[in-house]
Amino acid sequence: MINSYTFDDVLLEPRFSCIRSRKDVDISTTINTLHLSIPLISANMATVTESTMALAMESSGGLGVLHRFCSIEDNIKMLSLSMLLANKVGVSIGVSNIEKERAEALYDRGAWLFFIDIANGASIQAAEQTQWLKSKYKDNICLVVGNFSTLKGIQAFKKEVGETNIPHVFKVGLGSGKICSSRLIAGHGVGQFSAVRECSLQDTPIISDGGARHPGHVVLALAAGAKAVMSGYLFAGTDETPGELKNGMKVYRGSAYHNVETYKTSEGVEMKIPYKGSVKQVIQHITGGIRSGLSYSNARNLKELRENANFQYLSDSTKKESLAG
Repeated sequence: MINSYTFDDVLLEPRFSCIRSRKDVDISTTINTLHLSIPLISANMATVTESTMALAMESSGGLGVLHRFCSIEDNIKMLSLSMLLANKVGVSIGVSNIEKERAEALYDRGAWLFFIDIANGASIQAAEQTQWLKSKYKDNICLVVGNFSTLKGIQAFKKEVGETNIPHVFKVGLGSGKICSSRLIAGHGVGQFSAVRECSLQDTPIISDGGARHPGHVVLALAAGAKAVMSGYLFAGTDETPGELKNGMKVYRGSAYHNVETYKTSEGVEMKIPYKGSVKQVIQHITGGIRSGLSYSNARNLKELRENANFQYLSDSTKKESLAG
């Protein structure tokens, strides 16, 4: 049996730092051909990212990925509104035949950054959709596929799709999201820190998706090997998320589904999130934590953060001391 660790199970060991100010560090990231000023991505969830969030994320230097839980027509409207002011906008598709129609329609309207988005990316359905998308659009798109949780899963996926169809980026995380119940429903998953650490041991860049509850978790994900961190929870409850503000709360709902013929079980739950204000304020708080994290590790950029990382696994007492337990 293998131990599996979450972000609450580890900390980075501080180093002697020559960095005088948090302003002296560079937190930009390049994920294959995609360059971001900040390593943050808003999740492609129905209660997190539509046009308003996508625009706010790009204007802040990050990325917003539009969800797919709507009609193709509504998806096109979302994309069109986003691309009036933004170029870096991600779109999502699933693995059914109608999702091919969604991909074609979005590509025709200018989409170039595609996320194949299912709970378990290490599957024949995701592999076949990847082969179709890569063969149809070749290098005219940037393709992210997820979600994965083990190195073996990624290696098997690469073998299945073939060398010419390997996606540009893999998305990592299974059941680690605040409102994802895949581990309870399906009994499968890997601690997010362990998943990121392991899945980074191959040459395709990865995005950590889920499991980050505060800025320190983002720092740990980046140090463990992720080129960026996707989150729904961190950005939920802000002005830019869809939905009404009622009694100081906004709805946050999981969006992953497991389909077997006509049987559908939602691998997500719904909760209410206290109102957080503008997402730009949230981003400033997170990026401030990232900059502090780099300074503690004597790292001037994310590459040095990964190189300088020395992780400590925590005892139960240390977790309590850290207020994580």
